[in-house]
Amino acid sequence: MKRALLLLLMTTTGCNLVRGPKRDHECRSTLRQIMALEFGFQSQQLRYTTHPHELGFAPSPGNRYLYLFDKVGDVTRRDEKPSPLPKDSVGYGPDTPKRDITVEDLLPKFPPEARALLGIEGTCPDCQLVVGCIANLDDDPDVDVWTISTKDRPGANRGTPLKFVSDL
Repeated sequence: MKRALLLLLMTTTGCNLVRGPKRDHECRSTLRQIMALEFGFQSQQLRYTTHPHELGFAPSPGNRYLYLFDKVGDVTRRDEKPSPLPKDSVGYGPDTPKRDITVEDLLPKFPPEARALLGIEGTCPDCQLVVGCIANLDDDPDVDVWTISTKDRPGANRGTPLKFVSDL
């Protein structure tokens, strides 16, 4: 009885010993990597880019998140469907063969108010950039959405991921 009560208590309070490790670390660490690349790119080119190929960025194999650098445009797919040319891509889809989720599963669930923030704002070199990611981390319909920006914003300093929607 004590074990059952302890198990119930640990589960309801969010203890990761029972449910396993959180999976949203992939997005946060990848967004930080993207920002480091963007800051380096900006210091050399005096602008940011919405094309991951231009940064030399590609997510690790097995990625579960869709990464978006702009509010409009096509993303590089990780399935058998055609992708845009790398110079035209504004993001990367999830690793479909490994994760069994597609760009079409995630893109419509990206909250419009978060998607509207993505991309470059202003005229470079005095411009700002917001990049986002989205995934479904479990089997429910909810998604996990994070954004990162080159400027300070309510809830996060520049270069710090900000959770927009939680799936966990």
